[in-house]
Amino acid sequence: MKLLSQIIEWKPDGIYMEADPRHAEIIVKHLGLENCVPLSSPNEKINPKHLTEEDVKELSKEDASAYRAVAARGDYLSIDRSDVRYAVKELARRMAKPRNIDFKQLIPFGRYLRLRMRVVNKFSYQKNFKIIDVWSDTDHAGCLETCKSTTGGVIMLGSHIIKHWSSTQPIISLSSGEAEYYGCFRAGSHALGLRSMMNDLGVHEKRLRIKTDASVAVSLAA
Repeated sequence: MKLLSQIIEWKPDGIYMEADPRHAEIIVKHLGLENCVPLSSPNEKINPKHLTEEDVKELSKEDASAYRAVAARGDYLSIDRSDVRYAVKELARRMAKPRNIDFKQLIPFGRYLRLRMRVVNKFSYQKNFKIIDVWSDTDHAGCLETCKSTTGGVIMLGSHIIKHWSSTQPIISLSSGEAEYYGCFRAGSHALGLRSMMNDLGVHEKRLRIKTDASVAVSLAA
């Protein structure tokens, strides 16, 4: 069946869900990358030390509209594809005033989609787990231009990915431990919201467990 253009299949070993494949096809065609050499990564980091005056020049009105169109379509696609969530988040940060260097970032994104035009999420049949695991990680000062950190995470119920996110922290963290703690806080907020929605759907008695590899964040949370 199709639900909001998502393709959903029931099979003996589980449920398969796929994002609307037309979005990836349209992005690749819009960028003229149908016959390009694919890439295994959807984005490249911008080093401000290597930027020229031409790189930081704002796009024309027409090119800016084209940039926003691709970024917006990618944002819709990333709801069902965790593999492009970070790359799309970085593109969306520049939608207000895109520059020449930002437009160039569309190329690795399109070349990656050329390699992974379709991604199917498989939800195998599993037992009724009582614990929701929330994984959180942070790239401290990962943005070389603003020194802001990126928080990413996934919410798992058994082997199923229920939710995923990638977002830029609004403030500049002064240490990796501080950045990781903010990431755990964000993960907890997402988890509480999901558990509330599950309660509304009649799925009760689920405990939350936040996981991080940062001992400082664990100590701060405790």
